[in-house]
Amino acid sequence: MTAEPNANAGAMRVFARALRAAGVREVCISPGSRSTATALAVVQAGLRPWVVTDERTAGFFALGIGRASGCPAALLCTSGTAAANYLPAVVEASMAEVPLVVLTADRPPELRDCHAAQTIDQVRLYGTHARWSVDAPAPGAGVDLEAYFRTLAQRAVAVATEAPRGPVHVNLPMREPLLDVADERGRCATPHGEGAEPLPRVYAASGAPSSEAVAHLAAALAVRPRGVVVCGPGAARDGATAAALARLAERLGWPLLADPLSGLRFGPHDRASIVDAYDVLLQGGALDAAWHPEAVLQFGTPAVSAALPRFLAAARAPHYVVVAPPGRWPDPLCAATDLVRADPRALAEALAAAVPAAPSEAARAWRAAWCATAGAARAALDGLLARETTLFEGVIAADVARALGDGATLHVGNSLPVRALDTFVGGASAALRIDCNRGANGIDGVVATALGTAALAERPTALVVGDLSFLHDLGALQVAARHRVPLLVVVVNNDGGGIFSFLPQAGLDADTFETLFGTPHGLDLGGAVAMCGGAYVRATNRVALGAAVDAWRAAPTFAVVEAPVERAASRALHARLVAEACRAAGRATPAAGGPARPRAREP
Repeated sequence: MTAEPNANAGAMRVFARALRAAGVREVCISPGSRSTATALAVVQAGLRPWVVTDERTAGFFALGIGRASGCPAALLCTSGTAAANYLPAVVEASMAEVPLVVLTADRPPELRDCHAAQTIDQVRLYGTHARWSVDAPAPGAGVDLEAYFRTLAQRAVAVATEAPRGPVHVNLPMREPLLDVADERGRCATPHGEGAEPLPRVYAASGAPSSEAVAHLAAALAVRPRGVVVCGPGAARDGATAAALARLAERLGWPLLADPLSGLRFGPHDRASIVDAYDVLLQGGALDAAWHPEAVLQFGTPAVSAALPRFLAAARAPHYVVVAPPGRWPDPLCAATDLVRADPRALAEALAAAVPAAPSEAARAWRAAWCATAGAARAALDGLLARETTLFEGVIAADVARALGDGATLHVGNSLPVRALDTFVGGASAALRIDCNRGANGIDGVVATALGTAALAERPTALVVGDLSFLHDLGALQVAARHRVPLLVVVVNNDGGGIFSFLPQAGLDADTFETLFGTPHGLDLGGAVAMCGGAYVRATNRVALGAAVDAWRAAPTFAVVEAPVERAASRALHARLVAEACRAAGRATPAAGGPARPRAREP
């Protein structure tokens, strides 16, 4: 965030200017101390202040402004019971569908629930009467929240004005010192001197995208040859949508970065623009700033890859379009320049029809460079895996996916299994469906979810899950015992939390790491499987794993295959294979006009 004498003031100035840019013109202020920075900021931003000392009256006064203008007024008060006095007006705004943006100052988390003065529980204070409620972070020195507060203001106004209109609650904790008096004196003498930063443009739609959205996006994206289509989890829930998204990427001349849960990595749709090895290249440092896109078109929720959002954040693309249904704002980077409320297939088809019939030569070269480099990395990685004899997460995911084949469903657990799938399993034309509990990314309930999927599936269904996740869900084995659901469960048993071997915690001393993060359990999984009457196999090598999967395909039942993996060896092997794949990618020559040749990082 831009250096400011006071962190509260700096954050609130960004927030207030964004409110004004989003269409808020009136603010009703009930005086108080904790709301000082926000009160000064909204006035300096040019919002017309209406000072009403009684919060209950102020709430209904703002309600009247919103009803008369159709635009949300802002309500601002200090912490404590002042905020509670807005409730009657918030209820009326909700029932009458009047837009309203309620701003309540608050104590920071460390002063809550300890009898600090003028402090009550304000988080979701208005319950279901608020269309959206958020407890913002408390600004602090050295913490850059500028993009967050700018997006927060835009999102608050967008939600308040989208159907059904209503109140939005933004709780704003502030730490002392609440202001810098000398700095504020100078600013109050010359208010409205600062302009507003660009805000995301929000296109509201119901199903079909608006003609305005299509025209604007087509014009903006068609002149950006170095773009990427990013398809995260849930981007394409059917084959027709997958085909439409692939067609749009082809018309733009952009690579399509397909998450394993997107519905685009596997399937019979056009695969000419599909890139599935971006995570490999990013992990190995093979994509530097020369590969940064100047436009991003995002469908679905944020990708599984941890490296991809870092790459996109560093790119700072001047056009970043997020496509999402009403009520969703999948932009943790706060990078969106456009948020489109539209059905993905409808928008993709409309954009494909609106952009030029053929991409520019520069766009074709850009896509060719991406596809050639990623293709070389994937081919090298496939070859390395084919020769690898060690049993680890990557070969387990690849072998199970290949053995299941066309028409099957592969459910993967969170933590390491889904990441191994992302990194080590390339796409194919086979219609392999990939499922994962990626809503909250938890490791609990995975076995039960896969059993529920398999119970109604008319296709072979398998689950690859980690040992801790399997142990978390032992209660689900009662379903297997009672209903005999034909599910194959492959448990990657690295005797603990294998994901932590890939995180900074691995640098701690061995005893601390094992006690707090590695958490070896030493349990015999076979006993749990026997308890529910399932079939059990312990596969200690790839041959045994393959034989177990083939046997299950021949006679599906509830079966568990335990695949033991050594954590440290797995981590080292993962790093070596990624590095070798990136070196192979570095030797691939990008198409003419593409970005500079990528550089591989040594392991």
